[in-house]
Amino acid sequence: MNALALLLLLAQTPSTPPAAPQRQFSVHAFRSPSIGVEVREGFLALHVGAFPLIVDSTPEGGTRTTWFLKTGLTAYFLRYDLGSGRPSSLFASASLVQGLNNEWNVGASITHGTGVHGEFGVVWAAWRGLDVRLGVGALVGFDGRFNVHPTPGFSWSTVF
Repeated sequence: MNALALLLLLAQTPSTPPAAPQRQFSVHAFRSPSIGVEVREGFLALHVGAFPLIVDSTPEGGTRTTWFLKTGLTAYFLRYDLGSGRPSSLFASASLVQGLNNEWNVGASITHGTGVHGEFGVVWAAWRGLDVRLGVGALVGFDGRFNVHPTPGFSWSTVF
């Protein structure tokens, strides 16, 4: 009987990750995975939005922001609790991107303006619905261009 009570007590300790929500809707306000929305079912999510990236340079040698439309899938895995009572986790995502301006303008050339974007990072369930993300992304153009960059982000998530 005492062993059963001990097992029940250990199962309720704060180190046990909280249960992951089955369905979640997120509004992303900055970069990771995009400035847009995401719908999550279990460990897999679909996201769509706009994605700003400093990937082009000006003729004078400066940098400029290129905007992309981004649609893709994200997988969340290895849940853990960092004190908020909601599950934080690692994530990996794969997306199709289409450039809207500068040297990645898909309107000028479909192959020169389209690419794939991969991302790996951590999402921290910081407080109530606030999530903070930090990751690294890689953009590969269909024409062979390649760019590695940080992918910070924050969002608001709710269970439905």
